[in-house]
Amino acid sequence: MLIERSLMSPAFMAPVLCYYKKLAMIFSTVNKIPAFVLEKLDILFRLLCERKSEFEAFACGVNNREMKRTVLTLAQETNQYANELSSQIEMMGGGNISCPDELNYTHGNPLMIADEDDIMKSCEVSEGKMITAYRTVLNEPFLHDNLRKLIRSQLNGLIYAFMQLKLLNTSFHR
Repeated sequence: MLIERSLMSPAFMAPVLCYYKKLAMIFSTVNKIPAFVLEKLDILFRLLCERKSEFEAFACGVNNREMKRTVLTLAQETNQYANELSSQIEMMGGGNISCPDELNYTHGNPLMIADEDDIMKSCEVSEGKMITAYRTVLNEPFLHDNLRKLIRSQLNGLIYAFMQLKLLNTSFHR
Protein backbone atom coordinates (compact mmCIF):
# COMPACT_ATOMS: atom_id res chain seq x y z
CA MET A 1 0.00 0.00 0.00
CA LEU A 2 2.85 2.35 0.81
CA ILE A 3 4.45 1.70 -2.58
CA GLU A 4 1.20 2.41 -4.43
CA ARG A 5 0.80 5.76 -2.67
CA SER A 6 4.35 6.80 -3.49
CA LEU A 7 3.77 6.03 -7.18
CA MET A 8 0.74 8.30 -7.20
CA SER A 9 2.51 11.19 -5.49
CA PRO A 10 2.87 14.48 -7.40
CA ALA A 11 6.66 14.23 -7.20
CA PHE A 12 6.58 10.94 -9.13
CA MET A 13 3.76 11.83 -11.54
CA ALA A 14 5.22 15.14 -12.79
CA PRO A 15 8.15 13.57 -14.71
CA VAL A 16 5.87 10.82 -16.07
CA LEU A 17 3.34 13.36 -17.36
CA CYS A 18 6.16 15.42 -18.88
CA TYR A 19 7.43 12.30 -20.66
CA TYR A 20 3.98 11.56 -22.10
CA LYS A 21 3.59 15.16 -23.26
CA LYS A 22 6.89 14.91 -25.12
CA LEU A 23 5.76 11.66 -26.74
CA ALA A 24 2.49 13.28 -27.77
CA MET A 25 4.43 16.04 -29.56
CA ILE A 26 6.51 13.50 -31.47
CA PHE A 27 3.62 11.33 -32.65
CA SER A 28 0.97 12.33 -35.13
CA THR A 29 -2.42 12.78 -33.54
CA VAL A 30 -4.55 10.40 -35.61
CA ASN A 31 -3.14 6.94 -34.95
CA LYS A 32 -0.13 7.76 -32.81
CA ILE A 33 2.46 6.92 -35.47
CA PRO A 34 5.73 8.87 -35.64
CA ALA A 35 6.15 11.34 -38.48
CA PHE A 36 9.40 9.71 -39.61
CA VAL A 37 7.54 6.40 -40.14
CA LEU A 38 4.99 8.24 -42.28
CA GLU A 39 7.91 9.65 -44.24
CA LYS A 40 9.32 6.16 -44.84
CA LEU A 41 5.90 4.95 -45.94
CA ASP A 42 5.68 7.91 -48.32
CA ILE A 43 9.10 7.04 -49.78
CA LEU A 44 7.92 3.46 -50.32
CA PHE A 45 4.74 4.76 -51.93
CA ARG A 46 6.67 6.98 -54.35
CA LEU A 47 8.98 4.09 -55.24
CA LEU A 48 5.97 1.87 -56.00
CA CYS A 49 4.52 4.58 -58.26
CA GLU A 50 7.81 4.94 -60.14
CA ARG A 51 8.17 1.20 -60.61
CA LYS A 52 4.58 0.80 -61.78
CA SER A 53 5.18 3.29 -64.59
CA GLU A 54 8.52 1.69 -65.35
CA PHE A 55 7.01 -1.80 -65.60
CA GLU A 56 4.29 -0.52 -67.91
CA ALA A 57 6.99 0.97 -70.14
CA PHE A 58 8.90 -2.32 -70.04
CA ALA A 59 5.80 -4.21 -71.13
CA CYS A 60 5.58 -1.98 -74.22
CA GLY A 61 9.08 -3.09 -75.19
CA VAL A 62 8.46 -6.84 -74.83
CA ASN A 63 7.51 -8.87 -77.90
CA ASN A 64 6.82 -12.16 -76.15
CA ARG A 65 3.15 -12.35 -75.11
CA GLU A 66 3.69 -14.34 -71.90
CA MET A 67 6.52 -12.09 -70.77
CA LYS A 68 4.43 -9.00 -71.55
CA ARG A 69 1.54 -10.34 -69.47
CA THR A 70 3.84 -11.15 -66.57
CA VAL A 71 5.40 -7.67 -66.59
CA LEU A 72 1.96 -6.05 -66.84
CA THR A 73 0.81 -8.21 -63.92
CA LEU A 74 3.80 -6.94 -61.96
CA ALA A 75 2.82 -3.36 -62.85
CA GLN A 76 -0.78 -4.00 -61.79
CA GLU A 77 0.30 -5.57 -58.50
CA THR A 78 2.66 -2.67 -57.80
CA ASN A 79 -0.18 -0.23 -58.50
CA GLN A 80 -2.47 -2.12 -56.12
CA TYR A 81 0.16 -2.02 -53.37
CA ALA A 82 0.71 1.71 -53.92
CA ASN A 83 -3.04 2.33 -53.58
CA GLU A 84 -3.22 0.26 -50.39
CA LEU A 85 -0.28 2.15 -48.95
CA SER A 86 -1.80 5.49 -49.95
CA SER A 87 -4.97 4.60 -48.06
CA GLN A 88 -2.99 3.61 -44.98
CA ILE A 89 -0.96 6.84 -45.08
CA GLU A 90 -4.15 8.87 -45.39
CA MET A 91 -5.76 7.05 -42.44
CA MET A 92 -2.70 7.77 -40.30
CA GLY A 93 -2.91 11.49 -40.98
CA GLY A 94 -0.38 11.74 -43.78
CA GLY A 95 -2.77 13.45 -46.15
CA ASN A 96 -4.25 12.34 -49.44
CA ILE A 97 -1.48 11.27 -51.83
CA SER A 98 -1.58 9.81 -55.32
CA CYS A 99 0.90 8.75 -57.95
CA PRO A 100 2.25 11.71 -59.93
CA ASP A 101 1.20 11.87 -63.59
CA GLU A 102 4.63 12.91 -64.87
CA LEU A 103 5.95 9.37 -64.43
CA ASN A 104 4.11 8.16 -67.51
CA TYR A 105 6.72 6.32 -69.63
CA THR A 106 4.28 4.62 -71.99
CA HIS A 107 4.94 6.89 -74.98
CA GLY A 108 8.24 6.35 -76.74
CA ASN A 109 11.22 4.69 -75.10
CA PRO A 110 12.82 7.24 -72.75
CA LEU A 111 14.28 4.41 -70.65
CA MET A 112 16.50 3.34 -73.59
CA ILE A 113 15.66 -0.35 -73.18
CA ALA A 114 17.02 -2.23 -76.17
CA ASP A 115 15.87 -5.81 -75.65
CA GLU A 116 14.28 -8.25 -73.22
CA ASP A 117 17.59 -8.93 -71.46
CA ASP A 118 17.87 -5.24 -70.59
CA ILE A 119 14.31 -5.34 -69.29
CA MET A 120 15.13 -8.34 -67.07
CA LYS A 121 18.23 -6.59 -65.70
CA SER A 122 16.19 -3.46 -64.97
CA CYS A 123 13.53 -5.58 -63.27
CA GLU A 124 16.22 -7.15 -61.08
CA VAL A 125 17.47 -3.70 -60.08
CA SER A 126 13.90 -2.62 -59.32
CA GLU A 127 13.37 -5.77 -57.27
CA GLY A 128 16.42 -4.97 -55.13
CA LYS A 129 15.31 -1.38 -54.54
CA MET A 130 11.78 -2.41 -53.63
CA ILE A 131 12.87 -5.17 -51.24
CA THR A 132 15.26 -2.77 -49.54
CA ALA A 133 12.52 -0.14 -49.16
CA TYR A 134 10.06 -2.67 -47.75
CA ARG A 135 12.60 -4.03 -45.28
CA THR A 136 13.45 -0.51 -44.14
CA VAL A 137 9.80 0.06 -43.28
CA LEU A 138 9.44 -3.37 -41.66
CA ASN A 139 12.43 -2.68 -39.40
CA GLU A 140 10.54 0.20 -37.77
CA PRO A 141 9.47 -0.74 -34.23
CA PHE A 142 6.61 1.81 -34.27
CA LEU A 143 4.53 0.07 -36.97
CA HIS A 144 1.11 -1.11 -35.92
CA ASP A 145 0.63 -4.87 -36.16
CA ASN A 146 -1.97 -4.66 -38.95
CA LEU A 147 0.19 -2.29 -40.98
CA ARG A 148 3.19 -4.57 -40.45
CA LYS A 149 1.12 -7.52 -41.73
CA LEU A 150 0.05 -5.53 -44.79
CA ILE A 151 3.63 -4.49 -45.60
CA ARG A 152 4.91 -8.03 -45.10
CA SER A 153 2.14 -9.41 -47.30
CA GLN A 154 2.96 -6.90 -50.03
CA LEU A 155 6.65 -7.77 -49.84
CA ASN A 156 5.91 -11.48 -50.13
CA GLY A 157 3.61 -10.82 -53.09
CA LEU A 158 6.30 -8.84 -54.90
CA ILE A 159 8.95 -11.47 -54.23
CA TYR A 160 6.59 -14.09 -55.67
CA ALA A 161 5.83 -11.95 -58.75
CA PHE A 162 9.52 -11.35 -59.44
CA MET A 163 10.20 -15.06 -59.01
CA GLN A 164 7.51 -15.83 -61.62
CA LEU A 165 9.13 -13.36 -64.00
CA LYS A 166 12.56 -14.95 -63.50
CA LEU A 167 11.20 -18.46 -63.98
CA LEU A 168 9.42 -17.43 -67.16
CA ASN A 169 12.56 -15.79 -68.48
CA THR A 170 14.61 -18.90 -67.63
CA SER A 171 12.15 -21.13 -69.49
CA PHE A 172 12.62 -19.02 -72.65
CA HIS A 173 16.42 -19.27 -72.57
CA ARG A 174 16.71 -23.06 -72.40
